[in-house]
Amino acid sequence: MFMNSILGRSPLFDREQPRGSIKRLATMASMLTAVVTLISAPLHAQEAQPTQPTKTPPREASMLLKAGTIIEISYASIEGGKEKQLMGDYLPQIMPIVASYGGKMLGSFQVTAVTGGEVEPQMLAIFEWPSLEARTQLHQDKAAQKLFPLRDDALTYFKQAFYTVDQDTPLVFKENKSYEFFNAWLTIASTVSLPAYFKLSEGPKQKYGPPEFIAQLKPLENPPEGSYVISSDMAAIVEWNSTAAFYGLMADPGFKLAAPLLSASVSRLDQIHTKFAFPQ
Repeated sequence: MFMNSILGRSPLFDREQPRGSIKRLATMASMLTAVVTLISAPLHAQEAQPTQPTKTPPREASMLLKAGTIIEISYASIEGGKEKQLMGDYLPQIMPIVASYGGKMLGSFQVTAVTGGEVEPQMLAIFEWPSLEARTQLHQDKAAQKLFPLRDDALTYFKQAFYTVDQDTPLVFKENKSYEFFNAWLTIASTVSLPAYFKLSEGPKQKYGPPEFIAQLKPLENPPEGSYVISSDMAAIVEWNSTAAFYGLMADPGFKLAAPLLSASVSRLDQIHTKFAFPQ
């Protein structure tokens, strides 16, 4: 499956839901995003002077993953017709409470393809917390507890993972790029086969971008327990030129020589391709 390519409860989502289909991606994800401000220059009319068409550069959004904080990634799907319940009723009320405990949303993404594994959401969101204790305090908050049913009723799917980073990691997400979020469960053989895979696949990857690991995420060692939790051995965010480039690499004869080494290295590999959700 991987060839065809979170810990404690979230302030946004609090329980596991049945698996849902991928739909209404751009609308839902863009409503979640609160980290990008777009500035547009006013247009001035110019008489008797023909205007030349200009090409709008791709938008970019900056994000900082801070060492010493808890990075939460929530994967979710919303039941059709209940977007307003979550976005218009729940979020405006819960986010000030989240902020009072030091939590904040860093950004959200619309899922464009599930290229491997067992996680199949419509969207994902990245949150930052000062500690797991801060999140626990949120879930014990009486005002927050009154709001959770609004969220629970609107969701059809939820998974979650927590990470840290060893050093501050600045990220720039580009409108014309695709971003893969992956989680890997490693085998005993991976200590030998995984380095060999990266070495052998380096050449073929150059023809398809190459893909770039922009963030190495360190799965939390002692996450809260729960069936909604994803607790892997290795995780990262990878920038691709496009998802088509990913599939091109999978079909490349040179890469196919390296693929068995990857197979020997992982027992499970969840791969989700996304686009950053810029404000509409």
